[in-house]
Amino acid sequence: MKRLILIITLFTLLLNCAYASAVKTVTKDYKVVTADKFTMTAKLEYPKIKGVSNYKTVVLLHSLGYNSEWWGTLPQELLDKGYAVLSIDLRGHGNSVYNSKLVRISWTSMKNNAYKKYPSDVIKVLDYVKNENKRTFFNDWAIVGSDLGAVTAIHVVNKIQYKPKTVVMLSPLVEAKGIYAPVKLAEISNIDFLSISGKTDVGSYRANEYLKKFAQSTYAEYTSESKSTGMLMFKNDETLAKVITGWISQYLN
Repeated sequence: MKRLILIITLFTLLLNCAYASAVKTVTKDYKVVTADKFTMTAKLEYPKIKGVSNYKTVVLLHSLGYNSEWWGTLPQELLDKGYAVLSIDLRGHGNSVYNSKLVRISWTSMKNNAYKKYPSDVIKVLDYVKNENKRTFFNDWAIVGSDLGAVTAIHVVNKIQYKPKTVVMLSPLVEAKGIYAPVKLAEISNIDFLSISGKTDVGSYRANEYLKKFAQSTYAEYTSESKSTGMLMFKNDETLAKVITGWISQYLN
């Protein structure tokens, strides 16, 4: 019996791998100019599935000091499930580093008033992608943010008209670069949150104790076996991408 179960499990894994390799991935790169003429960049990926025009979408907002290339296996896990993935480089990070005069601006030299534009930057990108595509990407969607990206996600969800189904936060913070999360979190209703912390991330645990007091719906917590924080958890926790994808699947399937 055990041998039969093992054979079935291996067959299922091979079938999933074969399906994933057979499906073509469409990639679109975007440059979106903000109100203050800063150029934001984003990448949209989705599996090209015949007959599908309404894609369930996951938006990724990275950590402070990183960019969209640091998500490990998460984007591929999501694509293999049939989701679209929109990865955004936040202002001053990755390829989102040029102002109206084409002067390169790094996050290392930015003041808090620039960071406070992050929620509006992200919404500008989401609106642009939403309006520029014949396919639909934001009827059913979720958002994943890491530290600064998590705080930004709370503000985005609070402000945007078309709400996501759920929010996943890695190493959440109460405040980051002048962006304060609790009040905006308290104004969000009927949206469940998953907060993920590394097992030695004391700062994240403390933030969770405070943030969950403001949550108006489910505020679930998960402890990764990683001793790192934020996006670095993907490097030494191979199960993390599956945990996040599994949580999101409850809301987008």
